[in-house]
Amino acid sequence: MENRLPSRFNPLDFARNGESGQLILPVSHFKRFSALLSDDSGEVSAQVRFHQERFAGSQARAVGSGTLSTQANVVCQRCMKPMTIDIDCEFKLAFVASEEQADELPDDVDPVLMDEHNEINAVDFLEDELILQLPISTLHADDSLCEPKAAWNDNRQTEPAKTHKPFSELGKLLKH
Repeated sequence: MENRLPSRFNPLDFARNGESGQLILPVSHFKRFSALLSDDSGEVSAQVRFHQERFAGSQARAVGSGTLSTQANVVCQRCMKPMTIDIDCEFKLAFVASEEQADELPDDVDPVLMDEHNEINAVDFLEDELILQLPISTLHADDSLCEPKAAWNDNRQTEPAKTHKPFSELGKLLKH
């Protein structure tokens, strides 16, 4: 059964009951993520299935796996014009109560630290996944969408600039 995820919840209960949930929120609700964008328009959609899973050498952990998708408005680093990128990713997160429990997880599972009441904020646990999906440098996939490279060269000076040589007279002074 799929429900709308509450803003705060106990993932241990959700995993114990094998629940699924969905979340559709404006990008502006993800403060750290939206700060990396050119604007915070659009929505983030998430589908999460909770279950319990046992990892090597540890007790069963509450796990949330699912998908995230949004369209993010960013700036092309080549032409400095706005562009939109699609973010569609899968994730697998284990909910832990301590850093020690997080260290026991395999590399392909990201830990989410719960608060002292074993609760998490729905936005917080998904926001890191969104941030990780942003490219380091955003560029139009087709560079023809950027200004023509010839236009960049038109701004260059056609004559070489005169070079100022502050120590050119020093050689004359040393000879005397």
